[in-house]
Amino acid sequence: MESFDSMKTKLDALGLYKIEENSNIYAELKSYAAALDEMFAILETMLKELFIDTAEDYGISSREILLGREKDGFSLEKRREMLKIYEQMMGGRCTPEAFDMILRGYGLTEFEIVEGAVHNRMNININDSVSAELKKTVQERIAADFPSHLTVTVNFLEDST
Repeated sequence: MESFDSMKTKLDALGLYKIEENSNIYAELKSYAAALDEMFAILETMLKELFIDTAEDYGISSREILLGREKDGFSLEKRREMLKIYEQMMGGRCTPEAFDMILRGYGLTEFEIVEGAVHNRMNININDSVSAELKKTVQERIAADFPSHLTVTVNFLEDST
């Protein structure tokens, strides 16, 4: 019990209290320490969940829900990677590399972007095998994330699973 030892050491140094095992002050310090240790454990978990690299639970799922939906069908490492990509693309760049990064942030790996810059058109051919739910999510995210001046057509070339 770290909190108890810390409080006992500090109070012993003052010389005001005699902290013995069956004394009232001992019992009081033990109860304070139990609550403090629990709070420190919660704070440690919160700190871990604050950063994408160390989050393992609600730190990942909360960010995903904020961005559209929880992606619990992917491994933890893949989910972290997608979140990092999504955070990096928040600058609003309108380049083929930025669009590539956006699509990778959705969890896609096999796709081709065909630009029709003269007519503000873009075709996205997706070769990944994706579920009907992920297809819908990808189309919604593309509509939300890609610039509105572009006419974006999404083609899923692989049969859905």
